[in-house]
Amino acid sequence: MNLEDVRKELKQGNRVLLMVRHAERPHIDHEDPTFGAALPLTENGERAAEEYGARLREFADVVQFYASPLRRTVMTAEAIARGMGVASPDIPTDDKLGNDTFYFSDQPAVFNLFRDGSFYKHVFDYLRDGHQIGFADIHAASDALEEWVLERFTGQLGIFTTHDLYNGAYLKARGVVESFTIETWIQFLDAAAIIISPDGHRRYALARANP
Repeated sequence: MNLEDVRKELKQGNRVLLMVRHAERPHIDHEDPTFGAALPLTENGERAAEEYGARLREFADVVQFYASPLRRTVMTAEAIARGMGVASPDIPTDDKLGNDTFYFSDQPAVFNLFRDGSFYKHVFDYLRDGHQIGFADIHAASDALEEWVLERFTGQLGIFTTHDLYNGAYLKARGVVESFTIETWIQFLDAAAIIISPDGHRRYALARANP
C-alpha cells in the first residue's frame, strides 16, 4: 500500500498505526556502538519527511506521535508534524522503538555483526530463519512489539518513528513479506502498518512512502 491507501483506510473509519522508518540520514560509522544515535537527518531527509506529513495533513486532528529516542527518529516525527501543520506536537520517546528493541537479545553481539560490514547479510539470515546471534526470536519479538505499540496507540492515526530492521522483521513475522532483498528493503519513510477496523480486526501491510 501507499499513503493514498492509508488515507482511504482512515476515511473509511479505520485506525492506522504506521511504524515509520526515519527519513534519510548520513552514513553510520560501523565503529559506532550506538548505531548512529546522534546522527541528524540530511536536508533531503527533513524535506521528504515534511512532504510525507503534508500528504496526511487532513488527519492532523487525529494523529498521535511516538518516536525512538535516536536523533534521526525524533527529527523525523517533528518534520512529519510540521508537514501536517501540527503546532507543538507531543512526541514521547521510548527506546523500545530504538536500541532497546524487542528484537535484540544481546545488543553488543549485534554490534559485533554490524562492525564487519556484513550487517544486512546477518539481518536477511535472521528474517529467513527467525533467529540469529544477538537477536530474539522473531515471532516472540514481533508479538511483544505489537502489544507494546497498541497499548500506547490511542488516536486514529499513529506515526511511530523507528528503524528499518524492526519494520522488516515485523512484516516478515506477520507474513506480509515472504523475503527481502537489498532492492526491496525498507526505504526511508516506509512503514509497517497495522490497520484496525471498528470491530477490532487487525490487518497488516507494508506502506511505501513512494509508490
